Amino acid sequence: MIGISKCLCGYDCTYRGDSNRIEELELIDKKGEAVLICPEVLGGLSIPRDPAEIVSEDPLCVQTINGKNVTKEYVEGAQKALDILKAYDIDYVILKSRSPSCGLNHIYDGSFSHRVIDADGIFVRLLKKEGYKIYTEEKYPGKL
Repeated sequence: MIGISKCLCGYDCTYRGDSNRIEELELIDKKGEAVLICPEVLGGLSIPRDPAEIVSEDPLCVQTINGKNVTKEYVEGAQKALDILKAYDIDYVILKSRSPSCGLNHIYDGSFSHRVIDADGIFVRLLKKEGYKIYTEEKYPGKL
């Protein structure tokens, strides 16, 4: 089984209320070979929702563009998504790049200016601690 960000399989769960559909990943889901997760929705955030970025590391703070602290929702959603994946025999995960939850090695810098820094999203941090193999939609095994 492959863990995949739900938005990559055509589900409208991004902060904008749409998807980041990739047909190839959607087909993996339709074949029943995927476990879909959206940590942000699992944490109780709405669809659509205000964009959010990690604005501080110590203490950890995830904030919306309007200044609302949503750290609790991001942390709880990441843990719930991890718990879901643990219930399956997951070979690897494919997540949405640059997301404050799912970004691998690169996320937005917290200034809402579209600048990217070298860091991981909240969910990816948990997955790394657990030893999961992690990819993004930009590069994953078998990508055409």
